[in-house]
Amino acid sequence: MFCENCGKKRIADEAFCEGCGHPFPKTESNDEAVISKEISEPIPEPKVMETTEPKPETNGDIQWMYEYSLWKNPTILITTAKVLLIALLVPVIFMFVITLSDGFMEAFNLSIMILFYGIIVMAILLAIAYPLIALRYGGSYFVLFKMDDKGVNHIQLDKQFKKAQAMGFLTALIGLSAGNLTTAGTGLMAATKQSLYTSFKKVKSIKVVKSRNTIYINESLSRNQIYATRDNFDSILEHILNNCPKSVKVTYK
Repeated sequence: MFCENCGKKRIADEAFCEGCGHPFPKTESNDEAVISKEISEPIPEPKVMETTEPKPETNGDIQWMYEYSLWKNPTILITTAKVLLIALLVPVIFMFVITLSDGFMEAFNLSIMILFYGIIVMAILLAIAYPLIALRYGGSYFVLFKMDDKGVNHIQLDKQFKKAQAMGFLTALIGLSAGNLTTAGTGLMAATKQSLYTSFKKVKSIKVVKSRNTIYINESLSRNQIYATRDNFDSILEHILNNCPKSVKVTYK
């Protein structure tokens, strides 16, 4: 079967198209067809016999599509601001060290001045760049998630992957310049991989921000951001916590 919206071929029994996020129509299984046929036929006289109701088989996979609003949810804006702030601290610390010979207070005041003006410039750049990025994405960012008992996969749709590559490389460069390997690794994966898979057994820490519908799952060199609606947030979080090591540090904000 092919997607009627973008033409991408359907993989197995996926509920959503990985190309555009369009939902596939539900197909009637053989069991459903038999039941439908039986309902349409006249009901025979009841017979005394033992019956067992068939139980649906499942492999435990969970998948959902999340529409992330770039206007209403500030998660990406906050993450970008943190990355830029970390990058700004590098020249500030460098200036403090090389001017320390002139006196502690003079070096301190110069560093504070650089930090102050740097934050102003950063805020102006964000105020200009973020709305342009949001407009480029059409105000929304669609993400497909697939999760089982072993891990969760964060998948970017085909039509959004190329748009995300430039931002990913920029994040990686900023992370490297700031010496933040986690940020650099996350940016590099966003630029080179259409999907980011996190194995639950490798998770080191989890941060839960329910107000922004986001669960941050951190490995050694990467961070996966899981988005879920308010209706499904608690059940998805419970599934993640139940399958991660008990020693994982969990913080709620």
